[in-house]
Amino acid sequence: MTAALQQRALPDGLLLWPAQRGEPPAPEWFDPDWLARADCLRGQATGRGTTYFAVVGDRDVVLRHYRRGGAIRHLLADRYLWTGLTRCRPWRELAVQAALHERGLPVPRPIGARVRRPRRWDPFYRADLLSERLGGTRTLAQCLASEGLAPNAWAEIGRVLAAFHDAGLEHADLNAHNILLDDAGSVSLIDFDRGRLHTGPGRWAPANLVRLRRSLDKLAGEGGPFAFDDGDWDRLTAGYERGRRWAERR
Repeated sequence: MTAALQQRALPDGLLLWPAQRGEPPAPEWFDPDWLARADCLRGQATGRGTTYFAVVGDRDVVLRHYRRGGAIRHLLADRYLWTGLTRCRPWRELAVQAALHERGLPVPRPIGARVRRPRRWDPFYRADLLSERLGGTRTLAQCLASEGLAPNAWAEIGRVLAAFHDAGLEHADLNAHNILLDDAGSVSLIDFDRGRLHTGPGRWAPANLVRLRRSLDKLAGEGGPFAFDDGDWDRLTAGYERGRRWAERR
């Protein structure tokens, strides 16, 4: 079951936030220009779109603008067809992420989302998602490009993935860029766009692991330094199976 969300009308759309959070985020937190003028921006990263890192109040935050991938990006870029509020991507991602955070799983604390649809008859919307930043972390891909992981680190990744699967999370894009590690060995998961919550693991769970293995093999085959081999994968899957057995004994 996903988490409940609250909403507030804005002149150009809607503001969304988790019901357990209480107060909504400020609308200007979703505006990179405002963040720059207020001297809140601390950096940015580019990929499919631009992700902004900022400090608002006493929080380190990550602001992500929804952008399309694939060939359709040339036509629609950052526009999505409006089929109802609870079907739009920011609503669904925010609800999934908030539910996982409520259950104590290692995900960034969700802050809110903004849906921009200035005219009610407009068939498209644009959107942004705001989360607290997990400080002191690197992606699995970044770690493997600079050094190898200890055997227990691979096992811990597997254990954490088992915990997410036991919670019913079907991650839509499980890859080496969406797994975060810190210096203490803690593992977190990010990017729940198009993710789904089920009542427990299903046939989608093995497919999630296959997707991750494809991601690792692809990065290993690109020619640059990348410390990954079959033994590492065996350690990950062993940790996953131990995590599953522990979950089944609860």
